[in-house]
Amino acid sequence: MSWPLKLRAMSFAVTMGVTLTESVMGAIPIGLALWFFNVMSTARIFELLAVVAATVSLSISIYSHVRPTPFLRRDAV
Repeated sequence: MSWPLKLRAMSFAVTMGVTLTESVMGAIPIGLALWFFNVMSTARIFELLAVVAATVSLSISIYSHVRPTPFLRRDAV
């Protein structure tokens, strides 16, 4: 049985939100290190890490929704 479009969209949005939050939390220490050692300007760090976080989040979310894990049917005993 397939999910209705509304539930698929909600599932994708929730997955996108969770993975985006995780990506941003992982990018914060990288951004702080780049800023602390004057490797890049603050604006450039935000631009770079926003693209990285969005790319990681989209790749995880799309991959998990294109081919979801199949559930095995259990025979009634």
